[in-house]
Amino acid sequence: MIRPWSRPVAVALTLFASANSHALPMGAHVAATVEEHGGNGVDLDFFISPTRHLTLRAGAGHATSSDASGSLAGTVLNAGLALDRERFGVSLDYDHFGDASNYQVGTLGARAWFEAGDLQFALLARKRDMAVTLRLELPRQTLSREIEFGAVGLGAQVSYFHGRFSAYGMALAYDYDDDFEEFMEIDGPRLERRPRLEALLNSFVLQTQGAIDRQAAAGCEYSLGRHALALDVSNLHDAVLDADSTSFGVTWRYVNSSRMDWGVTAGIIDGEVSDDVAFLSVMLGISN
Repeated sequence: MIRPWSRPVAVALTLFASANSHALPMGAHVAATVEEHGGNGVDLDFFISPTRHLTLRAGAGHATSSDASGSLAGTVLNAGLALDRERFGVSLDYDHFGDASNYQVGTLGARAWFEAGDLQFALLARKRDMAVTLRLELPRQTLSREIEFGAVGLGAQVSYFHGRFSAYGMALAYDYDDDFEEFMEIDGPRLERRPRLEALLNSFVLQTQGAIDRQAAAGCEYSLGRHALALDVSNLHDAVLDADSTSFGVTWRYVNSSRMDWGVTAGIIDGEVSDDVAFLSVMLGISN
């Protein structure tokens, strides 16, 4: 069976294998994730640096959550740019997830950072817009209603780099608008017709596409020659369930050459109100 992501992956590999030293710096990153209960996702991202200080990025992917995690399936599209100098920089990114049946979410993110010695400090800002469609199937017609709501998030990140060791910590909190209350007040028969956004808290593939009102993460990495080992932990709080989900991940990365690296991440999600979910990701990076 031909996988939906096999053709773009093959195109990416062919494109960058033919790149030469005179081309603009460019590369691609491919990642595929599977979950214990059937969720899966694939992402393909490209980047190109037309100037020394400017990097442009664009990507696409597809994500499917398991039945236990909301049964959502949709396409993810993203684009962004980053402008960096020796000690400071800014970036702007946008991504959109769309489930064809009843759920859309778009996220605009901004990041500004500066370095001081071995430390890097960053301010984070995000604007999220969500739309939920309720449908009622009748014998002669289908009635639908769309509920839109949004949130603004602010946070910070601190990173440390020294020799072969690096570490980071971040925190971000969202403030939802008044329309979110209308979504929360859905009950009775209508409750069965709305997407279970709270169930996405149990899916590594779609965790950040749910109604998250705060999140925090920390991690570290140590490199030894061509090999690197990283540990990451993150915590998300769901605004619908008022419950937490904590994920733990271990990543092994191997630098094959200056133009290629790959890695494997294995981890588990510990949900406060759900069973644990194991996940596995495989990543490949190529550049010219």
